Amino acid sequence: MSLPIISQRDLKTYQIVKTSTGYVYKSTYAPTGSSVFIKLLALAERNNRDHQAILRTVEYVNRTRSEHLIRIVGIFQTPNTIGIVTEWMPNESLHSLLYQRDMYPALPLSISIKILTDVAVGLSFLHSQNPPIMIQRLKPCNVLLDAQYQAKLSDFWLSDHKKVNFSKDQQEDTSVIYLSPQRLKKHPPTLEDDIYSFGMILYETLSRKQPFQEKNPLKLITEITRGIRPQPDIDDILKATSLQHIQRVNLSQLINLCWHENPNMRPTAAECLSRLNNILQSFSKEEIQHEIYTLNTGKARTMQQSTENRREFDIRYLDESWLTRSHISRAQSVPEGSIEKHSLCLGTKKEKRSDSLPVPNIKTNLPITNPKQRAGGNYGVRPIQRNEADYVSCPYLVWSVNYVDTLKRNRETILNRVTIGHLNHLIDTLRSHCLLSREDSEMINAERTLKDRTRKCLETCSEKGEETSRMFIESLCSRNVIYMHPRNPA
Repeated sequence: MSLPIISQRDLKTYQIVKTSTGYVYKSTYAPTGSSVFIKLLALAERNNRDHQAILRTVEYVNRTRSEHLIRIVGIFQTPNTIGIVTEWMPNESLHSLLYQRDMYPALPLSISIKILTDVAVGLSFLHSQNPPIMIQRLKPCNVLLDAQYQAKLSDFWLSDHKKVNFSKDQQEDTSVIYLSPQRLKKHPPTLEDDIYSFGMILYETLSRKQPFQEKNPLKLITEITRGIRPQPDIDDILKATSLQHIQRVNLSQLINLCWHENPNMRPTAAECLSRLNNILQSFSKEEIQHEIYTLNTGKARTMQQSTENRREFDIRYLDESWLTRSHISRAQSVPEGSIEKHSLCLGTKKEKRSDSLPVPNIKTNLPITNPKQRAGGNYGVRPIQRNEADYVSCPYLVWSVNYVDTLKRNRETILNRVTIGHLNHLIDTLRSHCLLSREDSEMINAERTLKDRTRKCLETCSEKGEETSRMFIESLCSRNVIYMHPRNPA
């Protein structure tokens, strides 16, 4: 294998970095001093034959390099971990560019056409290989952007290996809206399926609107297979651009052909590239460079004013435990202006409460009932049958004046009892009742050790007030972690 095998000693630091679509692993490759992105394969579903097939695809593509495919630095390998190390893309993805409206309030048409042309170059390159390489997962979050907003395709090495999943932090279930009617009908994948996906990306980039957001997700597959396409009509969107009439007609025709119901009517990637190149030539290089400078300047200014867009957590090493961290799989960021119903790059549930709003500090003196009398189902917690022996071995909490003070008073008892399973269940319960925000759970799970995470969760619940503190205690009681003696609360 011509690609270098990269060990932990070759990487100076490890960080978990928050992007617009979730968390990713970032490191510094010691031999070059450059930043790299580490994509780990999930060990829980490890299949050596499939892993070797992926690595062969990576090696094959790497020998015939294209500047519009993400550059592969090497294969990350330890006794317990395997993954792919690629160059770091400082401007994240096309998804970030489209939906981080605080950072990119305006998206110049010249930049949009340039990025779409870059995608067509990469797609044409993959389709021209012998045998052709189908992406099968082409969507905005797999179109990565370098410092000059040059687009590069990622995840092309997974095209024929659908059974191999990456770690939960990097799973990207292919959204229905990017799948062709043929794929939705379970037909074998073809090159034309990639062209359909490209048509959706064309529409999404020019409209800066996620397709089908007004449609009922439960009926979406049926409507797509019946020929329904995104609204408003692409012609109405293009009328607001500065393109000449003939260019608007050509671009509209290209999009409608790309998502044509009949695969034989869809253009090839090379034909898409030719049409987009003709439109791109109407913008001068000076104009494009000026717009790139404007975008980068505005982004830098926004990032200086806010620390919410990117957060980095230092970690000592990568191991299997980090692949299953709950904060990674739950860490979804829905940028301003994007759909709140669902994320198309990483599945997420709609928040019932604003993440930025703390739970009100409800002053109550509701007693904690006897665990033997309490119905755990009241809080969405499945009741657990216990016997008297459980209460003997399970420590009880000393009641204080209220739930918040009870948590603080019994801090050490709780810290010594909670396991990783208990903590994950507790976070899930609090999240399901909107007592913890997504941001809260991310910060809790960013702590390195179990005890630190439990301590952070306890402190967070105490800060949020009585209702959250009560749920904290009730949830642990329902799991037989602790219990409240019935004589404690008056």
